[in-house]
Parts: sequence; structure tokens; C-alpha cells
Amino acid sequence: MRLIIIINYNNSQGGKSCVNERSHSVNQSNLLFLVLLLTSVNCIAEESYLFSAPPRETVEDGILTYGPVAEYLSQVLSKKIEYRHPGNWLSYSADMRKGKYDLVFDGPHFVSWRINRLRHTPVVKIPGGFVFRFVAEKNNTQVRKVNDLVGKRVCGHAPPNQGTLRLYNEFDNPMRLPILVTEKGWRNIYKAMLKGRCDAAILPDKIYRKVDPRNEQSKILFSSNPVPGQAITVSPRFNRVEVVKMRDALLTRQGEQATLALRSRFATPKLTAASSQEYDGIYALLANTYGFGQDGF
Repeated sequence: MRLIIIINYNNSQGGKSCVNERSHSVNQSNLLFLVLLLTSVNCIAEESYLFSAPPRETVEDGILTYGPVAEYLSQVLSKKIEYRHPGNWLSYSADMRKGKYDLVFDGPHFVSWRINRLRHTPVVKIPGGFVFRFVAEKNNTQVRKVNDLVGKRVCGHAPPNQGTLRLYNEFDNPMRLPILVTEKGWRNIYKAMLKGRCDAAILPDKIYRKVDPRNEQSKILFSSNPVPGQAITVSPRFNRVEVVKMRDALLTRQGEQATLALRSRFATPKLTAASSQEYDGIYALLANTYGFGQDGF
């Protein structure tokens, strides 16, 4: 909303004011009140809601992946929802803890944390149980079980990746953790292990079954318990009616079109409804992650 005000103090009497000083003061007060009122209305009209996700993509790819979801939900709710790329993990984690995001799509450990600490509500998720495998090269006689990884090199993503946090969760003594060798991309993690850069690798089950479907090159040391998939959660700024409306909309044909890039990115044919109960307790994986523990906020 834009207000244009033109004030003309000149008149036919040689530019002298035709109102006395008292009247002029009253008019200025009314004018100031009107400007402040319309500015306030304008701010309310332009109120927006932020949608974000971890910085796993470039800014351009993030816009292509999540932008259509924000645009679609804006139409559904008649509210301005905009996607914002966080830039890096530090900013993403800090802004999440501060509650700056109104909609977020990420892993189950973060989903669970927001439900528990920020009163977020899960809307839709990637279906199926999410399982991680810790694997080693098949002929590696030095590594036969998880405990053999103490002080050994393990290829994986940098924390707070869920797989890496699951690895750390298997060791009670922080002085006896494996040595993390970071790689980008699950397939690169597996290849690095085969090339001898590390003694073991952390892989999602779906990826592992693709890179070594018959266990011809590697052996499984550990399989995590299944947890729900990545999900979109929304903040308490949305009321219950709006939450239900978003969930229903994302599961329609139009919703499937809006989430096409997201589903393609994470190799899932569909999204399903999500509930808070299924993410209960998973936030414990973040207990030793800076800012996400019992005392961190």
C-alpha cells in the first residue's frame, strides 16, 4: 500500500497561510496520525512467513527445489510464504534455534527437536522408515563390529548429519570416537571407503542397496532402528485450520506438482501425512550438538 500526500500551503494571498497557527498544528497532528495508521496497515498487509531447508543445495537449486512449495502454499493460505536459503549450516542452525523459520523441511532429528522445543507441527513427510548402515570393506579383517571403529577412520557427512550423529551415538566415551573423514555425497563416501581413505562408511540403507546390492564388496557392521523420513514442519504462527489446510493441499494433485522438484531431489514418488508422535524422542541424537542440547537454545 502506498500513500502519496501533497501539501500546498500557498493561496491567492501571496503565499500567506489562510489558516491560523492552531488550525495548522491540528492538521499536522491528524496528518501524522493518518500516516502512522496507514504504515501500520501496510506492514500487516506485507507480513510474510519464512520457509527454509538445510544448505545442501546451491542457492539456485534451493530456489528450484523449495520455491514452488512456498508459492503453492502462499496461494493455498492467501499469505506470503517465501523460501530463504540459509547460506551455511551455522546460520541455518542458529536461525532455527531462534525460531526464525515458520516452515522447515529437513531430517527427523531436527523435526523432533522443533516439535519438542519450538512447538512445531509436522505436516507431510517422505514415507518409509529411514535406516542407516555402517559398512566396511569386505576383506577388512581389522573391522568386524562397531566397537572396532574406535580410533578408526569413518567416511561420512559432517555433523549434524543424522548418519554421523547415529555413529557417535554408539559410543559412550567421547574420547574413543572414530575419526570422521568428510566427503560430499553418499556415493562418494562409499567410493572413498573402497579406495582405502577410511575403514568404514556411513550410508542410508536405500543408497547402500544400490551401490552394493549383493554385499559383494562390503559387509554391514551395524543397522540403525528405522525412523520416519524427512518432513515439513510449521510453526505456531499457523493455526490448526491452516495446518490442516496445508497438509491436505500438499497431498492433492496440485500439491504433487508443487513438490515435484523436492520429491525428485530426494527420490520419493510421493509425500504422506506426518504426525508428532512418530518423531517422539529422536531429538536425543542432537544432545551433544552445540546449541541443541538440554541447555542450548
